Amino acid sequence: MSSKLSDIVSAAEQYRQDQEAGARACVEEGGGIWGGIQDCEGLRTDLVLFTSKKTGSTYALKVTEITPEGVQEHIKKMDAKFYKAKRGTHEAFYS
Repeated sequence: MSSKLSDIVSAAEQYRQDQEAGARACVEEGGGIWGGIQDCEGLRTDLVLFTSKKTGSTYALKVTEITPEGVQEHIKKMDAKFYKAKRGTHEAFYS
């Protein structure tokens, strides 16, 4: 592998590690359990996966939208839908 190509590969790997570390910190600060980053070929952005501590459900946000506040809000919104569906109102997930 040429030196320039090696440098590009190294830079890409460092970027990916930095992106993952930042996303992980946002998830943990937002109250979720880290799941990982899902590569979404063909889509404009990858997804950050995280789990609700209360429901055990796994949720996702676009990597471009990940913030501690965004994680916290998404967990709150989706957990509410989870509990509503658990009570027998499955329409909760379609609203």
